[in-house]
Amino acid sequence: MQMKSNGFTLTELLVALALLGILVSIGVPSFSRLINQHRLDSAQDALERSIRFTRNEAIDRNEPVVMMPLAGDWNRGWQVFVDRDNNLALGADDVLLLEDQAALVSSVTASGQLQGYLRYNALGESEQVYGGFLAGSFRLCPPDLAQRGRALIINRVGRLRTESRQFEARQCAAMP
Repeated sequence: MQMKSNGFTLTELLVALALLGILVSIGVPSFSRLINQHRLDSAQDALERSIRFTRNEAIDRNEPVVMMPLAGDWNRGWQVFVDRDNNLALGADDVLLLEDQAALVSSVTASGQLQGYLRYNALGESEQVYGGFLAGSFRLCPPDLAQRGRALIINRVGRLRTESRQFEARQCAAMP
């Protein structure tokens, strides 16, 4: 009488492992793109939320509120504070309202006048410390520049809008 075997042959096992290897090699890059996209979405949410918070606080408090990069670098994060002495520095008379940072993205850079600070007056308009409108954009660049990044654009009256954009490497390099 012949016994029936319930196991796998070596050939069947090797074919199964080869198929598993192919599926993993296809799935991992897609998963990596998915993670990068999620990080970009999180970074956009954090920055957008902070900008809107800055504007709302300026209106609610009826005084200027400033959002500044930590140590001059938006990649490190930012502080939002009431700038009572209009010197663009968090001092003893100023009130720190928020400190935050973007999720892990390749870079957060600012263009135009936003490289140093974002300031809203009591009317909710973006303005420079000594008058004049303040406009520009923040760029959120993904680690893989083949993917689209995000631009958060602040117009001359302080309104925020977002766009999905393809950036070049030079646009994502940190500004001096």
